[in-house]
Amino acid sequence: MIPPAARQIVRGGRLCCRFQAEADRRQRNRIEHLTQAAQFKYPNANPEGIDYSKDRKLDKAHILDLVKCEWILRGQNMVITGASGTGKTWLACALGNSAVRHEKSTRYVRTSRLAEELNYARLDGSLTKLRTKFARLDLLILDDFALLPMGPQEKADLFEVIEDRDERASTMLISQRPIADWYEFVGEDLLADAFLDRVRNRTHRIQLEGKSKRG
Repeated sequence: MIPPAARQIVRGGRLCCRFQAEADRRQRNRIEHLTQAAQFKYPNANPEGIDYSKDRKLDKAHILDLVKCEWILRGQNMVITGASGTGKTWLACALGNSAVRHEKSTRYVRTSRLAEELNYARLDGSLTKLRTKFARLDLLILDDFALLPMGPQEKADLFEVIEDRDERASTMLISQRPIADWYEFVGEDLLADAFLDRVRNRTHRIQLEGKSKRG
């Protein structure tokens, strides 16, 4: 016959298991929800699959440190540059998935698509609401930055999104152009100075090298 004290321990252990199972279920559901909301181009990209081939010149120690997502907790930014086909977007999605695993709200969007969203919001009167939505994200990933021409209003709107997040949340910019060329892309001196000041400060930089990974 099991003593009462032993039965109490067994009941307590079962209760703890149930609580843990429920906590695990809720965490899985939250991560699944965050993954769907992120809208990654490569949803299956993950930190474990990052290619550290010598020709890519990736600092593995730096990447493994970034995977911990402490840079997001500190509100720091990231810039990934490199030629077309070197895997910039895949790497960004892998780091984005790492953020989601740490239960950080994340959104991936092409810069031209973001400009469209902001323009439509301006037309229907929901611009402030949309900007607030982007400002609240822990991590915003902007792909193909400086790839396509943008009008003055589009550039101003993009600056406002980044300004709303400055020192409070993390922004990742992915571009084929080196940062040195961004001033010319932005064009207007005052806006370019303000924009680059926000982006350059407290920023991790990754320059991808190597041959194109596309077939």
